[in-house]
Amino acid sequence: MAFALPARSRPLWPWTLGLLAAGGVALFVIHATHKEPAPVAAAPAVAASPAPATDVALPPAAESDATLREALSALTPQALFRRWLQEDHLLDTLVVTTVNIAEDQSPARQLTFLKPHRRFTAARVGGELVISPRSEARYDAFASVIASLDAKRVASAYRTLHPLLESAYHALGYPDRPLDELVTRALQRIEDAPVRDQVALRQSGSVYRFADERLESLGGVEKQLLRMGPRNTRLLQAEAREIGSALGLPLRGEPQATAH
Repeated sequence: MAFALPARSRPLWPWTLGLLAAGGVALFVIHATHKEPAPVAAAPAVAASPAPATDVALPPAAESDATLREALSALTPQALFRRWLQEDHLLDTLVVTTVNIAEDQSPARQLTFLKPHRRFTAARVGGELVISPRSEARYDAFASVIASLDAKRVASAYRTLHPLLESAYHALGYPDRPLDELVTRALQRIEDAPVRDQVALRQSGSVYRFADERLESLGGVEKQLLRMGPRNTRLLQAEAREIGSALGLPLRGEPQATAH
């Protein structure tokens, strides 16, 4: 499915990719600059499926929220991260977001409170229509917050929260699947995303699309990273590698070389 980007008038909707390092710890949020993604099912209550015998009992949301806030609060002093920690239903949000990222789906409904205020803009460079530096800069603050996460503390929080997170993952309808495998896939997707110094666009009616059909055919996670710009993509990929290593989940390969 091609993602289109409003040329004007319609508001931008959040699009979240994430570095969700297993303790939910490295949640990295971004917002869609293409048209509103196809709806993703709202986060189901994490008690829907019979739990394997090894799973822990899932507490009420208010109790699990308090547990996650305590475990994650020391990861970074950045205000944006602390703002996210004040949201409700953190356990559901973390697990559903991680599943969406691993499966290359948009988890926009999970993090609507992070909707950007500035609109997408395009620019002309040498006669070519491209994503403007101003649009990429909308993600600078968030990428910087993610880059500030302490990978060792992320790993410590992950170990603390692992039984709760894995049980919530199973309850979403993935019984017996290991959380580590899910988190590895989510982080690897970020690591594998292409990096481009400049991304050319083509306008089709009221929307923009990537001019390069190879980029237009990419999945939602990869396309959103391209919209964020090379500076932010590299920050997120570096943090994904650090977190994967700290968790004992080393990722394959190196980030793709920058190309024009």
